[in-house]
Formats: sequence, C-alpha cells, structure tokens
Amino acid sequence: MVFAGYSASLALLMLFAFGEADAIRTLKEGPMIDAEGREYKLTPLAENSRPQSADRPTVRVQCTEVSMIVFIQPDLFRNGRLVSPEELFLGNGKHSKSSQCKAVDAGDDGYVIEAGLNECGSMLTISNDDVIYSNKLVYSPTFSHHSIMRKTEAVVPISCHYKRTHTVSSNAQHQPLTFSKWAKFSAANAAFTLKLLTDDWSREMFSSTFLLGDLLHLEASYTGPDQRRLFIDSCVATLTPDPTSVPRHYFIENHGCFTDAKGGHNARFQPRSRAESLRFQLDTFLFRNDPRNTVFITCELKAMPKMWRNSPINKACNYIHSRWNNVDGNDSVCQCCDRFCHDRPHMDDVVCDTVTLGPLTIFHRK
Repeated sequence: MVFAGYSASLALLMLFAFGEADAIRTLKEGPMIDAEGREYKLTPLAENSRPQSADRPTVRVQCTEVSMIVFIQPDLFRNGRLVSPEELFLGNGKHSKSSQCKAVDAGDDGYVIEAGLNECGSMLTISNDDVIYSNKLVYSPTFSHHSIMRKTEAVVPISCHYKRTHTVSSNAQHQPLTFSKWAKFSAANAAFTLKLLTDDWSREMFSSTFLLGDLLHLEASYTGPDQRRLFIDSCVATLTPDPTSVPRHYFIENHGCFTDAKGGHNARFQPRSRAESLRFQLDTFLFRNDPRNTVFITCELKAMPKMWRNSPINKACNYIHSRWNNVDGNDSVCQCCDRFCHDRPHMDDVVCDTVTLGPLTIFHRK
C-alpha cells in the first residue's frame, strides 16, 4: 500500500492538577483524534476559563515521514508552575527510561521529544482514508525531598495522521509504506530515483552482489519537469523492504546528517555535480547475529524549489576531521547534527517521496 501524508493533527485533552482545570489550547486545524484513532470534538472553553492572551499552544506536534516531534512549553498548564524535561515522556511508564522517549531542553522551543512513528508505544490505526500513529505525552511529576507529590500526573493524547491516496497490488510480500509531506502534488507524480553507480561514478551499476566491506556508490535524483534541488532527509538499511522492520540501521538521519561517517568509515556525500541529485558512498555491512545477507536501503527524499535556502532541515552534511561540513556551503546549518535538527515551518513548495533500493546481496570475504 502507498500512502501520501498531509498536515499533522493533534488532540489535546484537558489536564487536571489540584482540582484546577488548566486546559491546553488545541490546534485550530484538523480533526481531533484520540489514542485509538477515533475522531471526536472538544467543547469550546468558556471565555473566562483561561487567559486569552496566550495564543501559542503549550504542546504542538510536527510529523515527518519517519517520526513525530513533540514541542512542549515549560509552563505546560499556563499557571506559572514550570515543569522540567525529566517529568515528560512519550508512551507508558516502561518508556520513561528510554532516551528517545524523554524530553530534552531545546532552548527557545522549550522541550522536545523526537521518536520514530513506531517507537515509544505508538499505536498504528489504518482506516479507509487515513493512516494514524497515536501516542500520549505523559507528565509525571517528580517527588520532593520529603517524598511527597504536589501535582498529579497528566496525559495528552497526540497523533500524526496521513492521507491514503491509493492502493497498489504487488507480488512482493512486504510493500514499503511511502509517506509524503509538504507535497505540492501526489507523490505518485514525483520522479525520484535511487540507483547504484560504478566505482568511477560514470554509469549505472546493475550488479547487486557485493563482498563485505566493498564500497557502495549511490545516486539519489529528482527527474521531475521543473528545476529543483534534491536533499536526503534520511536513509535506513533493513533486511526486508519494510523500512520500519527490525533490525534497522539509519546511516543518514536528522535531515541530511551522514551519521555513519562518525564511526571512521568511508561514508560521505560527494560534491554536487547537479542540483537535482546527490551522490554518496558507504561501506557494505551485515547485521550482527542475523544469518540473512540481503540488505534493502530506503531513503526519504525531497526536492526543493529553485529559490531554496540552506537551513537545518535543508542540508547535506559530512563529518570530516571531527567537524560537520555542508556540501552546499554554510556549515553552520550542520551544527545541529549532534543534537536535533528542526526549523520553523515554512510554506515551501516541496515535493517528497520514499524510494527503496534492493535487495543487495552481501557475502563474507573468504
């Protein structure tokens, strides 16, 4: 099945502490979705129920192709009592100790949690029209030094939902899910490719058999009718065509950070030869303690309009000599690669799609 994404929808329930009903404002657009993916509506708050000057929600969600990003304001209840990031996590209690499920300080954006769509206890619901990933933000107050708790726990249901555009039939046992965000038109109309090249980058390579440690040369391209600049948000290697399967290994992530390069490997982006393509290389590898020797590579690609700009979410960053470098210049946009890369939303005309290459068969050297 192939899916195309649309804007995220966030459901915020009323939170109660000390008998006071301090409601977090909901987003104005989109249906309200509960933890099981059911639609519902909230009764508007009374005019005197909370200050009207606070026009920014204290919890908001940004949905990407592979993750949900939750931004939380320290004044969560808008009552002047600031919460700490250690008191916030996604999922139920068993996820409170998992690093990717915990909130971290994000400076001016307050606190942030970024988790994969299938992580931290997220629930997948598929309907006739929507694909919904739902979870819950949990506020669990810490005890004071007298081991007493002055605030009660609170739960904020959140969800990312994507529009299903059409269904395709295939003989493949695992048809990968394809999401598209910010798309001007359906991802089915976008022309993205991911292919292997020969060692000298001169032509396409049609052999898919390699020895462990061989160097892969790959090229991601946009071949649509208009002129655009291509970026790679993420690339993941898996044993099946399903990019959410386990085990999996992300070697490009965080909106264009080539994280595999930090291990001292040959992984890196090549200098651009054309705006509409990106070439990159990495060593072949196998997953430890798994007998399978076929690998699939799935990349989230996007094509920016001609008037693009470098930003933390529009970049291609290599890790060279212990520092991050952007192949398009302006290395400062790569500084977030060791943390969390995000940017304020823009009404950019961006085309996105997911492409999968494989299977690549990799043998041990004798």
